Amino acid sequence: MTEIELNRLRAKLRRLVFTEEAIDRTLRRFQRDLETFASASRIIEGLEREKPEQQVLQALACGLIAAVLGGWFATVS
Repeated sequence: MTEIELNRLRAKLRRLVFTEEAIDRTLRRFQRDLETFASASRIIEGLEREKPEQQVLQALACGLIAAVLGGWFATVS
């Protein structure tokens, strides 16, 4: 990987609030494993934490769908 690609990966890891030691360790592992920039980016995107608000909204949406379908099944049968 080029220095520019390493800096872009470093920035992505900083957004995940990694320490500098953890960032260096992760980048060394990527280089040791001969990861490409694209594959390293996919790995980092997999590490990204989900926002708690998204989980709450997903739970509310699932509950609403379940309630609507339950009411529909109750009226049909």
